[in-house]
Amino acid sequence: MAVKSSLFKEIDTICAISSPAGEGAISIIRASGADSITILEKIFKPYGKNAYPFKPRYFYAGRIYDPFIGSFVDEAACIYIKGPDSYTGEDMFEIYPHGGIFNTRHILEIILKSGARLAYNGEFTKRAYLNNKINLIQAEAILEIIKANSVKTLLIANNELNGLLEKRIKTIKDGYLYLLAAVEALIDFPEEEFNDLDSGFLNAGYELAGLIKDLINSYENYNLNRQGLSVVIAGKPNAGKSSLLNALLEKNRAIVSDVPGTTRDYIEDNLFLFNKPIKVVDTAGLRESRDLIESEGIKLTYRQIEKADIVIYIYDAQDDFTDFNFSAGYEMLKRKNVIFVLNKIDLLPAGDLTNKKDELFKKAAGNFESPEIVLMSVKNNIGIDLLKDALYDIILKIESGVKEDVGITTIRQKALLEKSYDLLQKGRMKYKDKEPLELISIDLRDAISYLDEIIGGVTNEDILDKLFKEFCIGK
Repeated sequence: MAVKSSLFKEIDTICAISSPAGEGAISIIRASGADSITILEKIFKPYGKNAYPFKPRYFYAGRIYDPFIGSFVDEAACIYIKGPDSYTGEDMFEIYPHGGIFNTRHILEIILKSGARLAYNGEFTKRAYLNNKINLIQAEAILEIIKANSVKTLLIANNELNGLLEKRIKTIKDGYLYLLAAVEALIDFPEEEFNDLDSGFLNAGYELAGLIKDLINSYENYNLNRQGLSVVIAGKPNAGKSSLLNALLEKNRAIVSDVPGTTRDYIEDNLFLFNKPIKVVDTAGLRESRDLIESEGIKLTYRQIEKADIVIYIYDAQDDFTDFNFSAGYEMLKRKNVIFVLNKIDLLPAGDLTNKKDELFKKAAGNFESPEIVLMSVKNNIGIDLLKDALYDIILKIESGVKEDVGITTIRQKALLEKSYDLLQKGRMKYKDKEPLELISIDLRDAISYLDEIIGGVTNEDILDKLFKEFCIGK
């Protein structure tokens, strides 16, 4: 395959630290370019008599030599990969020294002084793209894998990297080519009769529009999963919802008051629970209210419950559970993963507490299979860890049910698909209105060109620079 762009033709050998900053057992320094093997032979002295010349894909142990001071500076390992069979398509090497901050930077400086230059952000991946090792979709997928913070986003990004999104795009392109062939046939053979062409064109156009729209909508789903699961805290006023939010966040995020109905709007914040991102939402208390502002807050609570992945429904332990079957909110709850919290247990004698828990369980068991009930005193920090454990179990259940999916992951892909979709719709309308077929052909060809741009067949340098600057220096 030909190189995709003549705008970027680097002959420099580049290098960078590819491991995170800080101390560790080892660090990683990589280099790519025509001078890679020359630099490696200059600074790395492998153990063993028959180590030279370096063999591609062999793992060597040895010492790093600083030719500028005439001394060995570290014991390390290295690997040499000859192009085009490397990540970038060029000659590459990676060195794995001890992970000290100064040590790693000093070895990087030795490589720089030996003939390499420091890589720009994402330059290794950019060279991989320009040397046809990956396409633009796969380059974006690599970045999304690095940024992934949930199983869902990780699976989608991996499917993107493995070519499933490209396959979906090519299926859409085949649909366009069918429409284009039909239009071109009418242009080239205006006197011929093509049976059922009108209905065939319109039906195929309708199906193709649906495929594109589904793919466009997948971006919203991906973006929501990127933000983490949503956990909504709901319940009657003054049950302890805001206090629970503050306890989970370990900061005073919501105003806490003994006055019922203090929270009129929902409050949300983010936390990491067992290294998983979660959006936690505190909501207005659910009750009958004639206060217009509070009523609007209750409507917002219902909307948040509807969108939630998990609902923590909290009760005051002194409550009589009369709101258990609360109208619209209860119907929503039955479709959700719910944890019931019995709060303020410090205000009840032990015997009464057992009865209260049993009463709540019986009410919940009629509509929820094995309802989860957590006893808690937010005020005294009792039960917080039990609630976190219950949340974690549900999160694992949700993630274990995630199936592999295909979707778009960047706003660039979404914008190009939307442009393609708009041109398809224009072409369909022109066909219905009996407008010149040549104009429809132009619309279809332009729509296809946007699909090609998604994959990276036609891309200008400014777009490439913007994309790869989002990568870290060593990637």
